[in-house]
Amino acid sequence: MVNFFKKNYEFIFCFILFAVILLISLNPSPYISSTYSGLKVWATIVLPSLFVFFILTKLFMSLKSSLKLFGFLDKLFYKFFKVKRTGSYIFIMSIMSGYPIGAKLISEFYLDGTITQTEAKRLISFCSTSGPMFVLGSVAVGMFNDYKIGVVILISHLLSSFLNGLLYRNVGNKFPEIGTKNPPKTSETKVKKTLNDIMYDTIISVLMVGGYITLSFTLLEFLTTLPFFSNIINFFNATLHLNFFEQVIKGVVELTNGCVSLLDIDMSKQLLSILLTAMISFGGLSIHLQSQMFLSKVGIKYNYFLLTKVTQTIISILISGLFSLILL
Repeated sequence: MVNFFKKNYEFIFCFILFAVILLISLNPSPYISSTYSGLKVWATIVLPSLFVFFILTKLFMSLKSSLKLFGFLDKLFYKFFKVKRTGSYIFIMSIMSGYPIGAKLISEFYLDGTITQTEAKRLISFCSTSGPMFVLGSVAVGMFNDYKIGVVILISHLLSSFLNGLLYRNVGNKFPEIGTKNPPKTSETKVKKTLNDIMYDTIISVLMVGGYITLSFTLLEFLTTLPFFSNIINFFNATLHLNFFEQVIKGVVELTNGCVSLLDIDMSKQLLSILLTAMISFGGLSIHLQSQMFLSKVGIKYNYFLLTKVTQTIISILISGLFSLILL
């Protein structure tokens, strides 16, 4: 059976995709509504909080001195995470810009010979993070109107990424030397961009975010209409005495959708902060796809990236549980 799926996975996928297209065509109303909901969430919550921030962070990264600014942290990052040269820069940029900037920078620095594959695997374990504007702006204030929850989520999320990096600091063989003696000056040659270039990149970035959000809203609407999916949700809710299993599934597929869906659930602030922290730390499959697009160029397989996100999510749940009891 396994061999059959391996040999015919493309045909099976084509059949499923055709069935989805056919079902949506026969009853388009709910999917039009879900597409509108996705666009509305993007336009009213995500876009206002991210657009200007994207421009500022891209402008910052375009300056040659941005690499040197965090040079004093290089020794510290080597001691903690066993990565050289650009580790601190990638980590700070990942925090400032959010998903999937960490994966993108790791790919670029690997391709120009500045870091090795071993370093790349160690870096992705703690340089795949959401940004403060999404956590505090979009989620805490924009969705839940509670800045305190955002503080708990952000602290838990960033601390979990740091601890996750320690967990993977010995991944790979004995620490290798950098492949090239004089690596190309990547950032000094590539980062010189005009404001028009930065504006164009920002617009493309936010449109892609909107596209993923809208697509996920539509696909999740399709899933929830299937009796099989509804039966699974009802089973887990009844067995585990939960009322948010469906919202967790939505968060696993697409982060923003999962966060928004929790607005309809009545729960304590402590539980809400834990669930939101878990969703944000995991990132959602749509963010995974964006990150893996860059990591595939490094030779990092998805199962490794998925493992790092699962361990970070577990750590973040434990930390947010503690901080939510203290601060909320």
